[in-house]
This record gives sequence, C-alpha cells and structure tokens, in this order.
Amino acid sequence: MADDTSPPAPMPPAPTRADVFDQYMPIVLFLVLNSIFGLVPAIAAMTLWAIKAQISRYRRGLPLGRVMPIIVVYLLIRGTLGIIYDSEDVYFGIGIGAKALAALALLISAAMRRNATGYALPYLVPIDRETKSHPEYRAVTRRVSIAVGLIVFASVGFDIWLLQNASINKFVLIRLGVNWGASVATILSMGLYLDRRLRRIPGFPGLMPLVERRLGDFGMKPPPSSAE
Repeated sequence: MADDTSPPAPMPPAPTRADVFDQYMPIVLFLVLNSIFGLVPAIAAMTLWAIKAQISRYRRGLPLGRVMPIIVVYLLIRGTLGIIYDSEDVYFGIGIGAKALAALALLISAAMRRNATGYALPYLVPIDRETKSHPEYRAVTRRVSIAVGLIVFASVGFDIWLLQNASINKFVLIRLGVNWGASVATILSMGLYLDRRLRRIPGFPGLMPLVERRLGDFGMKPPPSSAE
C-alpha cells in the first residue's frame, strides 16, 4: 500500500503545559470570582482568558487558522450577552446551544459523502489515500460520527438538567468532571471500534502504529506497540 498520507501540511507543535494551563484557568477564575464578587466579574474574567488562550494557541502555530476569529467572536458575543443579562442561563445556555449544533452537524455530516470523522481522522493519524477511499473506512467513520453525535446530544440534555438543578459553581465543577469522564470513555471506545473495524482493510496496520508515527512527528519516542 502506498504511503500517501493526508494532510501533507507540517505537523503543528505538540500541546504544552501552557495549553493545559489555559484550558483550566478560565474555570478556576470563574469559580473564585463568582464566589467572591458575583457572576458578572466571573463571566468577564472567564471570557477574556479564553480569548487570550485562543490567540496564544494561534501564535504558537496550533491548527486554528481561519477558525480562530470565529471562536473569538463567539466568546465575545457569549460573554457580552451573559454580562448584559447578568444570567448564568444565558451565558451557559449559549454554550449548550453551540454544543447541540455541533452534535447536529455531526449527524448531518454522517448523511454526506465526507462525514466529519472521516474528514478529521487523517489530521490526527497518518491515513493513506487507499484507506480513505475504501468503503469500510467511509462506513465505519460514518457510524462513529452518528455515535458521537448522539453522545453529545445526551451530554446536552445532562447539561440542561444540571443547570436547572444545581448552583452555578456546582454546575461548572460537576459538568467539568462528567464531561471529562464521558470524553475519555468516548475517545477510548470509538478508538477501539475504529481500530478493530479498520483492520479489515488490507494493509491497514492498526491505529496504535499510526499514533506512534504521529507522536514521532512531534519528536516523541513512544515504546513500540508490539514486540519485534
């Protein structure tokens, strides 16, 4: 099988400690400021740090491209409306609505020729052209798009219920823990499913060898997935 992988663009830098810090600092700021000063300062700080994080990732060369301005505008609109209405329902409701739209987009993409999972997977691991053109690849990634879309819709329902039945700080903490756990479980289960089904394609080496190759592109040297 030819080693014609996609996309051919250079690999972006690996996530750093700064990326992890930027991911969780807005939450810490929100919890602290909401407890001391109230909702509006908490929303303002969370919004400004989230925007700063997006700009920092863009400057470090992480794959945002033209999407970065859209994310910044979304964060500004969400934060501004949350501050104007001084409402956690408005602020977090916008985020929940965006998540629901993402789930809907996944399901719609599953009905299209190029579903979201099939399009995104080659950006995560090096998939060659023959694999991407195989009917099994299209069928499996389509099922994954549907499954993930339904899981995200379930997460939306949980977020709505939690927002109505918990204090705002509890909402933020519980949602963080539940969504993190659900994300890990989804990634692992979908990864195992993809690996098992894609191995039916002649010449496909399995996801772990491809992950190791991608880590090698980052300059990392993971242990081999199988004994030589």
